[in-house]
Amino acid sequence: MSNQKWRLGITIVLIILACFAFWNTFKWWTMSETEKQRLTENDPGELLRLQQKAIRLGLDLQGGIHVVLRVKTEELDKGASEGAVDRAQSVIRNRIDGLGVAEPVILKQGSDRIVIDLPGYTDASRAEDLVGQMAILEFKLLENMDNASLVLSKIDSVVHAYEKARADSVATTPEKIPEPSEEPQADTTLASSKDIMAELMGDSAVDIMDFGYDESLSLDQNVTPFSSRLEPSLYHSRTGMNWPGFSVYKKDRDLIDRWLNLPEVQKIIPIDVQFCWSTRSTIRNNREIYELFLLKRKVQFLGKFLEGISMGRDNMGGLAVNFKITGDQSARFAQLTGSNIDKPLAVVIDNKVESAAFISTKIRGHGQITMGTSATMEDARNLEIVLKAGALPAPVEIIEKNVVGATLGADSVRKGFYSSLFGLLLVMLFIGVYYRLSGVIADIGLVFNLFFLMAVMAGLGATLTMPGIAGIILTIGISVDSNILIFERIREELRTGKTVRASIDAGYTRAFVAIFDSHVTTLITAGALFLLGSGAVKGFAVTLFWGVTISLYTAYVITKAIFDIRKGYQSLSI
Repeated sequence: MSNQKWRLGITIVLIILACFAFWNTFKWWTMSETEKQRLTENDPGELLRLQQKAIRLGLDLQGGIHVVLRVKTEELDKGASEGAVDRAQSVIRNRIDGLGVAEPVILKQGSDRIVIDLPGYTDASRAEDLVGQMAILEFKLLENMDNASLVLSKIDSVVHAYEKARADSVATTPEKIPEPSEEPQADTTLASSKDIMAELMGDSAVDIMDFGYDESLSLDQNVTPFSSRLEPSLYHSRTGMNWPGFSVYKKDRDLIDRWLNLPEVQKIIPIDVQFCWSTRSTIRNNREIYELFLLKRKVQFLGKFLEGISMGRDNMGGLAVNFKITGDQSARFAQLTGSNIDKPLAVVIDNKVESAAFISTKIRGHGQITMGTSATMEDARNLEIVLKAGALPAPVEIIEKNVVGATLGADSVRKGFYSSLFGLLLVMLFIGVYYRLSGVIADIGLVFNLFFLMAVMAGLGATLTMPGIAGIILTIGISVDSNILIFERIREELRTGKTVRASIDAGYTRAFVAIFDSHVTTLITAGALFLLGSGAVKGFAVTLFWGVTISLYTAYVITKAIFDIRKGYQSLSI
């Protein structure tokens, strides 16, 4: 009787603890979208707390992003390459923490790879920008307009000669005779439609329809093919000076880039200057344009000295990122800004100009990076995140990227739930029919096994994945297997003519060694999978380990307690 009391007492305590552990998961999974939205508006902190305490769904169940990065350690010297992957992993983790992704997986794989899983996050382009961006922040001055004009003039001459030679080469190539199947009428129709659109809506309508630049224009007659596509846009109203910041129509950007990358052009660009594009495009006069700047190559100040980075607003109400500079670096920045008043200072991130605002006064201690009118709140947030996390120690490349949609994840959850439920019902029905009342007792133990398993996962803050669901289904079979061994041993004892009491005692005693041996070997395998595996393999190992452990308890504590009550029966339904 004393054995019955301690079994009953421990089981009741475990049931109460399991209810507490599983309550948040039950509440979260049964909450409707309307209730979640209402809680988001009234108490977002409570919603986040509830979500964090519930069993989380993995990448394959709720959707998300899987990215594999390769850190280009070969571009570093031997000293800097040591530990570069670990440092890159730390920087990427800090950036992803800024996104607010719950339980991201960021693991080192091999000697130069980093695996990133972002469950529940499906903005692939933003994630790619954050994890792949070097985020090297530099402050640079612009070249003066006189020197910039000389550089542009030289580029015009080289580009003019290049395009003229290319046009002559094309002219000497025999024209291909059009096939009879070609329909020139389509081109005529398109041209006339463009004319009509131009008359009705202006030139911008035609620009929208043109997705490429027509290089058949008379480039040999245009002696300024490069600079004619640049419109000066950086003007200081107080001093009346222009600076080399130019607007370039989006349709001309690829052409400008191609010209700038010509070996002949690279040779004539002075080594102490560089061309840099703006970070993003903007709309001006109903046209999408990019900014092109001619900067001095010398770095005046490094972004790694910035502190206290936070989002804010500039004097005009636009988005901005505030920063502080302390110590000796504050004096250096004050000297830089004080000696260049009324000159533009470019904020350059990975060779792209974030802003090029004019310095109006000496800046001491704190400053501001203005984002421009085309920047969104997300752009400002991204800049804040990468500046806080710091620059990567080496360039990275994305070698694998998979996006799992939320719809696919929901479908996996539904199928996993129904497959688990279907398997559970079939097993319970078979055991109940084959072993009769004893089978029903085994089914009770099986229900307790699953309940305790889910409670343990909730208490540990585990993440449920598809392999984890597979581990739960396997646990159902293992749990029943223990009872089958016991029941068959009891049947054998009953056939020899022993009493019900003696048969139950002998069945549990003699089956224990086989059950314990099989469970321990399975636990060793699950432990090895957890220690050596990664991602989804660990999810399978967690559910298998705890499922097997709990099945041993339910077989020798819960079901045995019920069988102890049946020891006084004259016959046994088994």
